[in-house]
Amino acid sequence: MLCTHQKQVYPEQLPNKIYHRTLEALSQSLEECRSILKRLYPHHDIHSLLPLPRQELLNLLDRPVNDCITALPSPPLQTSPGSGDIGSPTSSEQCLSSLEPLPAGDTEWDEERRGRDNIPLEADDVNALSLSVDRQSSYLGASSIKAALMVMLKVQPGLRGSLTPPLNSVEMAHNMPIMRQKASNTKEPQRVPWSWKGQTLIDAYFKRVHVFIPMLDEAAFRADYLEGQRFDAPWLAILNMVFAMGSIAAMKSDDYNHLSYYNRAMEYLPMDSFGSSHIETVQALALIGGYYLHYINRPNMANAVLGAAIRMASALGLHRESLAHGGSGSSSEIAAAETRRRTWWSLFCLDTWATTTMGRPSFGRWGPAINIRPPEAGMSSSSGSIPGGSSGRHHHHHHHGGGGRDSAQHAGILPLIENIKFCKIATGIQDMLAISPLLRAEDRCNLDGQLVNWYSGLPWLLRTSDPCAEPLYIARCIMKWRYQNLRMLLHRPVLLNLASSNASHAAEHDVAAVEACRDLARQTIEDVAREWTRNQISGWNAVWFLYQAAMIPLVSIFWQWDSPRVPDWQKQVETILELLDAMEDWSLAAKRSREVVCRMYEASRQLEPSLQQRRAAAAAAAAAAAAASHHSSNAGASSTSSPLSLSLSTDATPGLLPTGLGDGSDLHMSPIGYEPDGYGIMGMMDQHGLWDLDGMLWGGSEEMEWAQQQFGSGMLGLDCGSIMGGTTPSMDGFPFVH
Repeated sequence: MLCTHQKQVYPEQLPNKIYHRTLEALSQSLEECRSILKRLYPHHDIHSLLPLPRQELLNLLDRPVNDCITALPSPPLQTSPGSGDIGSPTSSEQCLSSLEPLPAGDTEWDEERRGRDNIPLEADDVNALSLSVDRQSSYLGASSIKAALMVMLKVQPGLRGSLTPPLNSVEMAHNMPIMRQKASNTKEPQRVPWSWKGQTLIDAYFKRVHVFIPMLDEAAFRADYLEGQRFDAPWLAILNMVFAMGSIAAMKSDDYNHLSYYNRAMEYLPMDSFGSSHIETVQALALIGGYYLHYINRPNMANAVLGAAIRMASALGLHRESLAHGGSGSSSEIAAAETRRRTWWSLFCLDTWATTTMGRPSFGRWGPAINIRPPEAGMSSSSGSIPGGSSGRHHHHHHHGGGGRDSAQHAGILPLIENIKFCKIATGIQDMLAISPLLRAEDRCNLDGQLVNWYSGLPWLLRTSDPCAEPLYIARCIMKWRYQNLRMLLHRPVLLNLASSNASHAAEHDVAAVEACRDLARQTIEDVAREWTRNQISGWNAVWFLYQAAMIPLVSIFWQWDSPRVPDWQKQVETILELLDAMEDWSLAAKRSREVVCRMYEASRQLEPSLQQRRAAAAAAAAAAAAASHHSSNAGASSTSSPLSLSLSTDATPGLLPTGLGDGSDLHMSPIGYEPDGYGIMGMMDQHGLWDLDGMLWGGSEEMEWAQQQFGSGMLGLDCGSIMGGTTPSMDGFPFVH
């Protein structure tokens, strides 16, 4: 108590104006002193100068400037993250570590530059969805989509030619107004009166968004809106973000009303609100960083805002059960404790969904210090919004067999309870893939097994395909799509590694991983086609997961162009293109995602004029060698229907690939290096204004100019991690959500 008392005394003794004036004067003179020191000692920090005697300070001034510079350690040019502390990387690890080069020191990522430059709204660096000239890049690891595209370019240098022509034909599907960046002179906060429009947006929010992150007390929130008496900044921020997300959930993708709600919310969230101790401020930031910024394709900004919200939540102690004080308090205390739990776990899930496909570490969002319990199905002060259960504001206890109202409550919180379990497994996977994308086979199988067990252990309500209320239906579909996507992501590095080294043979467990990856992609396409619905929450996620799935058949076609399964893979990509076309009204990123997939697909079909002849020759060779192949095929793979015999091109075309040549060195697609010494493809695409090079390019502009003459190895990356919002759609993860 004493400390706080003393803190309060001093400002009271000085009249406020004098206090501020003194502070400003001190700050200004400090800045002036600093600027002089900076000019005298540009390469030393002040702390290192403090202990030096006068003569030594003078000596430093006489030294030539270069000395100081060369004395600074220069960072190694190429580091493969994580390899240092896990023993020496195997050759295949080195191969994949080149899929995650670090951005060069002089690159920047600035998602707001589209306010200055005419860059389409769907562009973002993490998804590389822009087709305009753009050079900044941010770090994306090997579990990002960028890695898949780099592999396609390595395996098929011919792809370079198909990506060269400029895309004159692309019209902008969306001309979303630029977000206001001017610092608005803060207006006095005003009450927001009840209106039918506001009511409709709130209904849409609780119908289609709340089920994923039920952190708001629905009954209390609705009552506050109805009364219209609150005008504190945290309330106005969360209310406007509910309007923004409700607007997305209720409208088509060409409706931009959400932008004005977002801009208004941001007026109540100035920088110093990060020091706020209001749970509603944390909830508003959760919606902004977990969903909204992914939706408008600002995945890096989203990532930073959500990270800050998690830090704020821990400052409020939301991660500690001891501070939630649930248990035997009054009904309002129980409700408050439950809100704390739901808010923490909503942040946890949003962060997991959005970052899993970025290849970055999870930064400790889950660990032994976090002991807050999961939400409890029976202690909810709101119904979740499943029809049949508009429970009263003070209905807190779950009476077993208490009728429709309680089962509805239970259904409202059930998806979050199960998503928390999923996100704990996903966080482990994310951290392991961030260390090294090529896991040991037993680790991979163990993690995959955890996911399969989680899915098969889901409550009946979440696994059945019986008709049900819309909130539960959306939650059920997206949980399944995300589950399939994460399993695919877990096995995908094996496919990328084999493809990038152009392997014609593989160990049995690797073949099994490739097959699992392909099966999951196929299953995702079939499920999304059958289950997506015409609203943006479903469409946003559907586009993101289809975009992720598309990379599997595409990589497969580029790698095993002569496999009898190519027509199957082509059919999968064509299905995706049709779906993305149908989803244009229901996803901001659908058109741009389709453009990218279409470009890759066209390239795969027109790589070389002689491909058809090669295929004919391969087929003839295969027929001629059929008898021989029958006797010499891999053990356990003698029947042509076995996945092993179909999975690697050697088995499909024994005449073309002599079994002795494991490296495929006689193929037309001989591997090209990934080393940063030739950015040919990047240079060409950049010249023609074809791609948003964010998330794809590592190197300065001199290298780019040099590369444009050299046309060395190609690197291309689209990380869809956040389309779901992109995120990579990010809705539930686009990055999903993202």
